[in-house]
Amino acid sequence: MATPLQQKEIRAIGVYGVIRVAEVDDYLIPDQAVVEVMNMHFDRKGAATLRPGVTTLGTTIATGYPIWGLHNTQNGSMMAVISQSSSSRVYVYGSGGFWGSSLTDGTANVKVRFLEAGGRTIALNFGLSTNGYSSVRFLNTSGSWVTTGNPINPQAITDQVTNSVQPQYGEYYKSRIYLAGGNLNFNNISDSRLWFSSVINSSGNFTWTPSTDFVDINPNDGEKITALKRYSLELLVFKPNYTYRFRTSGVDPDALVKIGTRSQESIVEGKRGLYFHHDTGFYKYTGGYPEEISRAISDFIEAIPYSQYDDIVGWKDSDHIYWFVGNLTISETLGSSTWYNVVLRYTESSQIWTIYSYADGFRFASDYNSGSALTRVIGTDDGVVATYNLGTTDLGESIKYRICTKWYEIEGIENKKVLNQFVAVCEKAQGSILMYQTDDNREWQTIGQLRKFLTLFDNTSIKFHRIKFKITGISSSEALIFEGIKLLKGINEGIIKND
Repeated sequence: MATPLQQKEIRAIGVYGVIRVAEVDDYLIPDQAVVEVMNMHFDRKGAATLRPGVTTLGTTIATGYPIWGLHNTQNGSMMAVISQSSSSRVYVYGSGGFWGSSLTDGTANVKVRFLEAGGRTIALNFGLSTNGYSSVRFLNTSGSWVTTGNPINPQAITDQVTNSVQPQYGEYYKSRIYLAGGNLNFNNISDSRLWFSSVINSSGNFTWTPSTDFVDINPNDGEKITALKRYSLELLVFKPNYTYRFRTSGVDPDALVKIGTRSQESIVEGKRGLYFHHDTGFYKYTGGYPEEISRAISDFIEAIPYSQYDDIVGWKDSDHIYWFVGNLTISETLGSSTWYNVVLRYTESSQIWTIYSYADGFRFASDYNSGSALTRVIGTDDGVVATYNLGTTDLGESIKYRICTKWYEIEGIENKKVLNQFVAVCEKAQGSILMYQTDDNREWQTIGQLRKFLTLFDNTSIKFHRIKFKITGISSSEALIFEGIKLLKGINEGIIKND
């Protein structure tokens, strides 16, 4: 016997973020989760909001050439490394929005990393394009990059004749500079060796004795050092599948955990822990055993190409950790789909995920404290440094978005239902398209556009055992906020045999 369909509210959208069906079946996914999202976030609890854009910081440095390093110095300068043709250059952001050349003739297509110590900015792995030599150099008080002299004295750790040490990674920890990333093919220097300077002296200078001031981080584990990161009272030394703790008196005899990282740039210190990428997912470390945090989006994690692991880039803001993971091919029930220039976004306070996609790839990211504002900037693969989460477009490109609910059965999957009337709630709707899918039908059916806060759909006559909804659109203006759907009228036809 047919009965009126009970009203159903599909609200509190995204309270649990995105949970992928590859990890959890729809039946177990909470009503307040979504199963697919692109370019929307859930910072406003119970609603899905279009993300902000990215806006060029100053002028384009060099169109068509990727960024190979970013750094915000202690004095507020913003630096970017561009690899152009056969060499790389360091540029500094200046007044008038222009980037000026600060250092030239570096090795092409290598990541340049920076650290601050002794009141100086230190560059690692810049090298020389003429011979590939990888050196340590620093900015002196006159604004010149030098490879000798106080207070850093890099000539004692690197020598242009013998290439004694070729560090790629550095950290300042307990008043010493630590360097790693040697070259196994020269002078038998181990890629597991960690060098350290003296403690900074009363004159503010560092000294080096590389023949004795080092520790080998378990060279027998078969892996090389891939990252250094100071966290709390420890210096963490990462290898692809191991993490070691260094406390100046030695290291743990065994690896802290058999989880490491291939990407220095994937390591981000948030307000609730240290986050990083490993081959098996994203992890949070707070001093004990790292906690895996990315199971909800497991199919996206598994889709990250191995070739991208050492290029994963992370950054943060006040409550979120972001990782750029490149282009992904995701296996779906109806076939595979390609997501371009993907950023995975984790909210620390609510422990939920959302997924962004951009027109350009990101190579590096950095905080930028200009002295008057704190922002985040990213370096693209097209010669642009841009302020992140600013504006309503991605460097002039409109933002495509979509969000898809889970399956809703409503009064039992065994019963055949007819939906005749419902209302969609959306602030600043911008003509978003509302679609639906039923049962095991593969095609999405269009219901209509959302053009105002409440859009009523009447006489729809949608027949289903189960149903889900999708919102999709393109925006270059004010962010829309999707609040959900309320099913108002329908019929429960009960169990219909041979339907």
